[in-house]
Amino acid sequence: MGSIIKNSKFTLTGTDKIENPPSMGVYIHIPFCIKKCRYCDFFSLPLRDESYLDKYTQALINEIKVRGQKMPAVQLESIYLGGGTPSLLNGWQLKSILQTVTNEFALLPGAEVSLEANPATLDEVKLAELEEAGINRISLGVQSFFDDELTLLGRIHNSRAVMETIEMLHSRSWENFNLDLIYGLPGQSVDKWIQSLKQAVDCNPSHLSIYLLQLEEETPMGKDVADGRLKMLDEDDEWYMFDQAMEYLEGKDFEHYEISNFCRPGYECRHNLRYWQAEEYLGMGAGAVSFINGSRYINEPQLKNYVDSLLVGKPWPVQELEDMSGRELMIDALILGLRLCAGIDLEQFKQRFGVDITSEYKEIIAYYRNRELLNIVNGHLRFTKVGYFLSNQVLCQFIE
Repeated sequence: MGSIIKNSKFTLTGTDKIENPPSMGVYIHIPFCIKKCRYCDFFSLPLRDESYLDKYTQALINEIKVRGQKMPAVQLESIYLGGGTPSLLNGWQLKSILQTVTNEFALLPGAEVSLEANPATLDEVKLAELEEAGINRISLGVQSFFDDELTLLGRIHNSRAVMETIEMLHSRSWENFNLDLIYGLPGQSVDKWIQSLKQAVDCNPSHLSIYLLQLEEETPMGKDVADGRLKMLDEDDEWYMFDQAMEYLEGKDFEHYEISNFCRPGYECRHNLRYWQAEEYLGMGAGAVSFINGSRYINEPQLKNYVDSLLVGKPWPVQELEDMSGRELMIDALILGLRLCAGIDLEQFKQRFGVDITSEYKEIIAYYRNRELLNIVNGHLRFTKVGYFLSNQVLCQFIE
């Protein structure tokens, strides 16, 4: 059983069961990598001993069973295995985890089951194991098609491994796969960024995620920048790269549906849409975050405590991050919803939260409309294209 979350409407202990909960998405965190990337600040650890994956798998299975007992009527629209590098799990481990999820929760027909993967960890055997386990969407951490950029980022794969992996995906008729790319690298030229982007499109993915490199000071790359060994691009160059990417991808029939995400029609990441639409989700595994009944909480990123506790049936470490009031939930939904390119349906938002955004934030909206960062189109408040790139500056004003 899990630890009690103080002052929360939802706890992991006791005998109470949640009656008739809405459908949810499940996030499962696999916090292991072969080697931690130089820019990464997520909770992940180098895998020192492959046998430890068996222990982690069993601990995760035990958590899933506890959650299932607490929430027996939950229906799942999506499952997302993230990390770390979930593709380090072998076929038996993946199948055991997903089988336990489907035993404990009702998986809706056509549910999206995603797995993040590093190209260096996939081969024909592993792909067959993923299919057998029930994975139907792969998110491939490509980041770049240039070996010097991959070395700078500290990735364990090279561009050849990327192309070999994508060829295998097509040969096995994988229709639904995403490629991650990063732009704004120190020393990166616009030409190289566009070449990577064109190479990605030529690989015919159903989905593309493009992320601006943003470094925390404690990461190796962050320290290099702070010490002057690397220099970040200026904001104008970063904006130009993003603008060129939007123009190019839209010309290739990709729909721009979230600030950093593009897809072929009908291939939005349904799991991630739950986050941006401020819907509930359940996180399992060390470091995973959940959002239920207005509370956001985390399985603390303490790997040993998590595994050791669950293997012997003891409470695992859980910490409440937020127990939000109605107004805080409204602001949260506003901030997340504005990341969607369609923006926020003002009438639906008013029905959900009882707040007219255009009145509540009249001055802020007017200010940024005058600066052509926000707009209201067909009853939706949304960013302009320039506003996407400067979104954090605008969103801070709504929080304040």
